[in-house]
Amino acid sequence: MYRLNIDTQAFIKQHWQQNPLVIKQAFVDFEDPIAADELAGLACEEEISSRVVVTKGDDWDVIQGSFEDYDQFGEDNWQLLVQAVNHWYPASQPLVEAFRFLPDWRFDDLMVSFATPGGGVWTTHRQL
Repeated sequence: MYRLNIDTQAFIKQHWQQNPLVIKQAFVDFEDPIAADELAGLACEEEISSRVVVTKGDDWDVIQGSFEDYDQFGEDNWQLLVQAVNHWYPASQPLVEAFRFLPDWRFDDLMVSFATPGGGVWTTHRQL
């Protein structure tokens, strides 16, 4: 069971759909629901939407999946994103349940990312 470490009503009132926000340590005793190699395996499936974002200085390139391997991306400066993980990996569903305070019509699916050192799309966020 995943428990959020935030006041959900205050979150909706003060932050929801107003500004980008990073919430550090948002979960009590968080454990990843999926290992990096399992996520990479999902991205190998044609029917699963995935992409790799390769960081290039202040810019990035997006390569759409599916992927046979990741050697072409090297050891750093890239991030794998896999869409709808909760539909394809049932063990991730408890993480979705932690967000049941949001209206169902606003929740599409669980997107999971894995970033190598220097990878990811960096933007400025406010922190809670």
